[in-house]
Amino acid sequence: MKRIKSCKFFILPTLVFIALSGFFLFYSNRSEIHFYLNQFHADWADRLFKTVTHLGDGAIFALAIPLAFIKNLRWFFIVACTAVIVLFVTGVLKQWVFQGLPRPALFLGEENLYLVPGVKIHTMNSFPSGHTTAAFAFYFVLCFLIDNKVGSFVLFVLASLVGYSRMYLSQHFLIDVTVGAILGVICGYLAVVLISSWKRDKLDGTIQDLVKGNA
Repeated sequence: MKRIKSCKFFILPTLVFIALSGFFLFYSNRSEIHFYLNQFHADWADRLFKTVTHLGDGAIFALAIPLAFIKNLRWFFIVACTAVIVLFVTGVLKQWVFQGLPRPALFLGEENLYLVPGVKIHTMNSFPSGHTTAAFAFYFVLCFLIDNKVGSFVLFVLASLVGYSRMYLSQHFLIDVTVGAILGVICGYLAVVLISSWKRDKLDGTIQDLVKGNA
């Protein structure tokens, strides 16, 4: 947990983002905010955010979990635990607690929005944004792994771009993304704290160490 110092370059910008979002959400409703953001679009932005949004797919964990094992077993369990917590939290909230909440295309009407060509538009279970939750959880956890100030800020930028992409593509409202960011950081932090509390030296060994130990 000593690495939390470098992670502040992820946490502090995230807090600023949440505060600004809260300000806009307090003085404007979600429809006004979405219509305002939706007016800004360009061909290059369409291509960018169609790609960037996949950085928040659940598939990032499928790739990251085996890669984390290269570092050591502890990081393997941290990333895996993060994935499980995110899946559980978003699943319960989207499918049970807030089931059926309409997304922008349904709530505002597709005919009233600019929709990026080639993007499959979802219409239900808007709250919270699963992509944003996964992105902020995953990239926040990576801050502990890389332990680098500049790297932590870059990871925040990536997570934020994922969040913005969900609004740009009219898949979510600002409130969905904001809460997703909050949940993501909480999920990631819980996973780090939980697995870091395991007092087993073998978890911190590399693959080479484990192989040598079993040889």
